[in-house]
Amino acid sequence: MLLTHLITASTPYGAMKSLVKHGGMPHAPISILNSLPVPCDEPPPKRRRVSTGLQRKRGVKECLLSQVTPLVERAVGHLSRDVYHVNALAIKTVTELSINKFFRRRWDETGGYLSQQDLDVLAIQAHDVVRGLAGGSEFRISPLSSETPEPQLLPPPRSTPKSQPQGQTAPTIVNTEATRKSEDRDSPIFYDALTSQPSHQPELPQNVERKPYRPRERREPKPSNRYYQISERPYLSAAHRKAIEEGTKKPVAVNNELIAQPIVYHVDFSPEEIAEIIGQISQNENKHIPATRESMMEQIRLRNRPLIPIPGRTIRDMSAFASDLWAGKVAETPRVLSFTAEHVTEETKKQQGQMRRTSRLSSLLMAREMEGNQGFQRTREYLNFQAEFKRLCEDDLQVVTEFTNCAGDITTGAWVSRESFLCGTTTHSDTHNQQYNRPGNLLLCSTGKGTLRSFPDHRIPRPRVEKGGNSTEAMRQSQDPWLYSSVVSCDYSAEDDLAYTSSFDKTVKVWKVDPKGEHMEAIATWQHTGNVNFVAAAEDGSGRVATAADSPTDAVRIYTITKGNESNSTYQTFSCSRTDADGSEKWAYFPATMQWGRAKGCQHLLLVGYSPRSLTGDDLDIPEDKRSSGEIILWDAEQGVRIPVMTASTANVFEVAWHPTLPLFLVGVTPTGMNNVPRNVRTQVHVFHRDKDRLNGIGFCQHQALDCYASDINELTIVPNSPGHAYVTAACTDGKVYIWDTAQGDKPIHTLRHGKPIEEYYGDREKEDTGVKFTAWNTSLDRLYTGSSDGVVKVWNVRKLKNPFVRDILTAPGPIAWGGFSPDNSKLAIGDATGRCFILSTDERDIPESHMMTLPGTTRRRRRPIPLIPHPEPAPPTPARDDDEMLTDDELSDANIADYSRRTYLDSQCLKLTSNPVIGVVQGPRYQSTNLYRREAHYDEDPSAPLLAHFERRQKDSEAASLGRRRRSVRRLRTPSPPDERLQRIHAQNASKDLDVNHLEDSEVKELVKSATLLSIEEDWGFIYEETMSSDKDA
Repeated sequence: MLLTHLITASTPYGAMKSLVKHGGMPHAPISILNSLPVPCDEPPPKRRRVSTGLQRKRGVKECLLSQVTPLVERAVGHLSRDVYHVNALAIKTVTELSINKFFRRRWDETGGYLSQQDLDVLAIQAHDVVRGLAGGSEFRISPLSSETPEPQLLPPPRSTPKSQPQGQTAPTIVNTEATRKSEDRDSPIFYDALTSQPSHQPELPQNVERKPYRPRERREPKPSNRYYQISERPYLSAAHRKAIEEGTKKPVAVNNELIAQPIVYHVDFSPEEIAEIIGQISQNENKHIPATRESMMEQIRLRNRPLIPIPGRTIRDMSAFASDLWAGKVAETPRVLSFTAEHVTEETKKQQGQMRRTSRLSSLLMAREMEGNQGFQRTREYLNFQAEFKRLCEDDLQVVTEFTNCAGDITTGAWVSRESFLCGTTTHSDTHNQQYNRPGNLLLCSTGKGTLRSFPDHRIPRPRVEKGGNSTEAMRQSQDPWLYSSVVSCDYSAEDDLAYTSSFDKTVKVWKVDPKGEHMEAIATWQHTGNVNFVAAAEDGSGRVATAADSPTDAVRIYTITKGNESNSTYQTFSCSRTDADGSEKWAYFPATMQWGRAKGCQHLLLVGYSPRSLTGDDLDIPEDKRSSGEIILWDAEQGVRIPVMTASTANVFEVAWHPTLPLFLVGVTPTGMNNVPRNVRTQVHVFHRDKDRLNGIGFCQHQALDCYASDINELTIVPNSPGHAYVTAACTDGKVYIWDTAQGDKPIHTLRHGKPIEEYYGDREKEDTGVKFTAWNTSLDRLYTGSSDGVVKVWNVRKLKNPFVRDILTAPGPIAWGGFSPDNSKLAIGDATGRCFILSTDERDIPESHMMTLPGTTRRRRRPIPLIPHPEPAPPTPARDDDEMLTDDELSDANIADYSRRTYLDSQCLKLTSNPVIGVVQGPRYQSTNLYRREAHYDEDPSAPLLAHFERRQKDSEAASLGRRRRSVRRLRTPSPPDERLQRIHAQNASKDLDVNHLEDSEVKELVKSATLLSIEEDWGFIYEETMSSDKDA
């Protein structure tokens, strides 16, 4: 399949950084650096360091003489001067140490003044070098063997120093002619003429000194990217490039051998090539023209003549380039496009993304170092370096951990610390699907340990089902006595260090959680009158926790935590003020959403939105004129009073959200009759702010109404982009996210679309599909994260008016149901509808070692999904009454499923047991009385009639599959008769031809052993003995 690699090779900030040839910059010689005067009188210029009176850098020679030489002297002190040329060996040792990478690095880092730790390392290295040199024959006075030729005496030196008395210090290093004359290893080297020199002036080999500085020759600048150095550089027009890009998105049959290497089909004109073309035009026009692309475009439009081809470009390339210049379709950043037959894998995309981010980071660091925080000269654009660095860090998000086997959809979660978070799942608890209920509804994750633990606290005794498949005694006996309830909301209070979870078991539990995520303990339980849908903790440090349950009255409670007695914490309640549903047993107004204020001065305010809901689950029970009604309640928890909200406060509420820094909140509602809205506007997001002119400045009124084209809103977010305005997002059930800038009016500036949902739906998608369930901002306004029912988490840059899509960071096997960033914004937790939990991190080192596995037969390591750690099986519930007293006679007969089955089928001879345990139970003599026949499989639906053809064929196929393949029969051999004389003679001849090592000569045996010949052929070759012959399908 032919796929495309679109390689962006920008100059100078290209994605193909690895292809750039780095030229080596000449190092300034130390002698010049040491000779420069230090300016102390005049004020230092910008980016110039003032002298602080520190020592100047010491040269290599001086460092070796003062610090390394004593180490070498001690290392060679034990060598005998009668056996070794000690002086020459010491010289060689110093030379080896001087070119050591460790010495060079530490000399450069310490300025030539090595620390004691460095000297300890060098001392060990000196001993190792001396040991290695002394083990050879190069520095020995006498040869090791007689094969070495006798040494020839060298002419005496010009001056003979005085002999050193025995017992003096070890010989010092000298500079001799013998060590520098020849490096020919074929001829022997002799050091008989070496003598000792005074220790106060040792000299070093010349290769330690730095080479004198020579100015580099000026050359023509080479292209920074080697793709621009190829002999032929084709150029295609923008239309052709677009057609190729679209065509390669579809599978094409191609021979991979023909395209083994990437083939370049388009190379943009580099700045050097544009300068060359401008030079030709300037020479023809006899005037100076700036070598810029803008000047080139102007000349193309003024001139009516074709461009002269330059080396590497054809007339066709020049014409295509001119046409793109005329149409203004030349790429902003020069790049190289190529294609290959190799598959573009996720790993390849990941590596390309990392390469682009690394290149971008290096470019930004250089621009900031050269130009400061101005961010315009080298970058050619205004940049906020802090925001750019944050964005690059966020773009490194990748999956580091994956957990499986949760109870259901992970729909809620809350981070407890930067290393742990809580999450809850939905479960099957209806009467028709209770058989699929399982534990794992409440989970605690430790990102540091790489574990996900389940807890059994949110559960109820399994209720008795009167109708359906779960009503039979067989189902009751085979199922867990506990029914695990859905955990639908959770929150964490950093001020109280307590976590809260709400569930459909009609309780809210208070938890003390370990910051590392290893364990947690329930310290309190608050009972409610209905399923608790929401729990939220205030951020003002007051210890207030709000809960909302499915109750027509007093649905909302505000608890005030009592330290040490959390179970008996006091609470206040309030209800919806609408009385439309009073007296109805089919529908009522229930809390649909709830949030505490976030800005300073609003954290004690609780915003609750009400919407009508059917008690039976059928929306037709709600009157048609009441389906768009609801209420907004703003409650002051400090005073215990309701704060008035003016204008459009009686509409059906979907979602609410608070501004993080201003007294302002959003409400997603259905359009009311008071607003004259277009027909395609199906919902609205109202912006409320404090009304300082009315109601003594404590009330809120509508300030702006943002039009939305979806029929239902899942989530709202708001993030400020200026002191008075903000970005507003609405995640909807149609698989889209609508973006508004409050400074740009009421219409969306973006509509971000996700793909088709993974799960099939019938009818209207907005009613059947969950849509986008996750939207979040991180540290930068350039990155918005969304997750939808297509199972993909996407990243967007809403500041780009065109093509805001950035990339996909996760593709899950199920719809995305929840997501949240850690407190330090370095990790992102994602839950999907298949019970999988993903953790993404900006640091690849966060992958737990226990999650890695090595592929068999290779050294490649891969991350693998890890199942959750199940909780211990809780004890069965204590029965509230004696079951035998309440069961009827029929129920008593069915109490034991084994006894019931035996009496009903075996004792009545409807079925009978066979002696073969593989076959088990078959039809008995009275099976006809059960009337359990597949009548549609027989002729005329008569059980006594023959089977129909296709049913009989399927039955035969089933029999053949159960019997397996036909086993081959093993032919039995006859017992051989005693051998006659002829057979014995033939056997003796064959036996005489066998190899007998004992009859060989010793020299032959030694030669065979030396050549590794196998002398014994009766050893075990590792073959596996087969008990029976293998079956053969074709036999």
